Amino acid sequence: MRISSSWLTLGASLSLLIPAWTANAQEFTIPLRPFTKVTLEPDTSFQIATQITSEASKPQEVEITRDNVGLLSSNPNKPQYNPKLSVKVAAIPEIAIPEAKNSPLSPTVVQDIKRSQPEIVSSTEPARVIPSSGAYNSGQLDPEQTLVVPTTPSEVKLEITKAITLNEVLDLIEKTSSAAIQARITLDRARASLREAQAALLPTMSASAQYSYTNSAQVQTTLPASNANPISSSLTGTVGINYNLFDSGVNNTTIRNAEYNVKIAESNLNQIRQTIRLSVVTAYYSLQNTDENVRIQTDSVTQNEQSLKDTEARERAGVGTKLDVLTAQVALANARQALASSQAAQLVARRELCRQLNYAPTVELTAADKIEPVPELKLSIEDTILLAVRNRAELDTQRLTREVARGNAALSLAKLGPQIAIFANANAADILSGGSSPNSNGFGGVGLGYQIGATLTWSLYDGGKAAAQVDQYKADQATAESVFEQNARQARYDAESAYINQRSLFKQIDTATLAVTQAREALRLSRLQLNAGVGTQLQVITAEAALTTAEGNLVQAIIGYNQARANLERAVNRL
Repeated sequence: MRISSSWLTLGASLSLLIPAWTANAQEFTIPLRPFTKVTLEPDTSFQIATQITSEASKPQEVEITRDNVGLLSSNPNKPQYNPKLSVKVAAIPEIAIPEAKNSPLSPTVVQDIKRSQPEIVSSTEPARVIPSSGAYNSGQLDPEQTLVVPTTPSEVKLEITKAITLNEVLDLIEKTSSAAIQARITLDRARASLREAQAALLPTMSASAQYSYTNSAQVQTTLPASNANPISSSLTGTVGINYNLFDSGVNNTTIRNAEYNVKIAESNLNQIRQTIRLSVVTAYYSLQNTDENVRIQTDSVTQNEQSLKDTEARERAGVGTKLDVLTAQVALANARQALASSQAAQLVARRELCRQLNYAPTVELTAADKIEPVPELKLSIEDTILLAVRNRAELDTQRLTREVARGNAALSLAKLGPQIAIFANANAADILSGGSSPNSNGFGGVGLGYQIGATLTWSLYDGGKAAAQVDQYKADQATAESVFEQNARQARYDAESAYINQRSLFKQIDTATLAVTQAREALRLSRLQLNAGVGTQLQVITAEAALTTAEGNLVQAIIGYNQARANLERAVNRL
């Protein structure tokens, strides 16, 4: 049986089309996932032309029309004023989103609930315990707060990039830093300890009540001979007042030590405040440094790419050599490698700033301030040293620690002295039923009484315990004095080194600025000479590398000067 060639051709075509139809059918059966990364300006009327859905994580083009809107763009730093904007939106993994109520958007658009707040706050951010909340409910336990950690990839995926200034960073760090929160908790605890010590100066009052029900076995043995009731019950109560009249200075010393501990906690809070502010300023300057390095290395890659194109064109024209091309290729590869390293350092610096601020895990912070030198702190080195040793919180802490050690020693000796306390008690008793008298009617009367007196306590011999405690506290005092001297020397060194670095780096800024100007002129001249045929491609590459180095030195000088200025302010406790 013969089969015509036309039928064979038709069968081959169907065999090729069936897998394609099957693949398309499988593609359309993939569940659609909504986009949740559409960011629009608030108080803006807009219309979505197409439904925002996708089946993969590939970017899609979405057409957005504006109505009397001046700014509507995915990048707020680059406003666009076209009537129709084409915005590229990236899909993220599928997540469950509750239905929005009273949403101004079209029913076909899924609104991200994380954008509904005026401030950028992540709904997955772990709850923070506010230490000051205990001050509003003194003496009461606060409600237990739920501690939350991310559990899905969508909760830790970076979705928003927010530019932040240095002033905003300094305002946030004291509110979000774990070290500052713990220091404030310690201060609240020290204040509570002071209130506890002050309460010992006031009299104490106590009350007690007792009810008893008795079925006497002894009375039961005499029942045939008497009519006594073996069952009786009574109710008694006592109210007493106690007051320490004289304690050889124990309470006063305890209160004084508690006051010193409060001041120590305040000094530690001040020290931690200065430390975390310096740390976050350093992180911000590091981020600025990485941002500028990325810009410099990007320009370097662009220049080397252009140089490589020019070199290859000269080689094709017969006026260049293969060596020039290879040299340009090597320079471009080195520039791209430096750019990749700068970009990685930039991402790490951004995450470091977010970590120190305890910011929302889905937000990536960028530096909004321009890189420019801050005003110089015009003080003589002598005045700087005097301010450092006068204002440093570390020195205040050691002074107070020494006083606490002396107070503890005095407290141990005071406990050996006489302790005098007075008391007054009032009591009442009522026999509710029963009685052993044959004439008892089953009910007794209410009796009232009182008691006043004084107690004297005097430790005549404690086996040398107090003397041993005094020796321990004397050692604590000597340790505090030694640490005070060490911190004083460190404060002077910090002030001197920061002062010297600030003056040196401030002068380097002018030198680095002049070097950048000269490097740019040298690059321009080397290119002119190359185009005129009197220069070489190696000179151009060398000039490009010199410009990149000069720009990097300028950035290092400015950032280094700003960092030295921050270190100087920290040295004098004025950051």
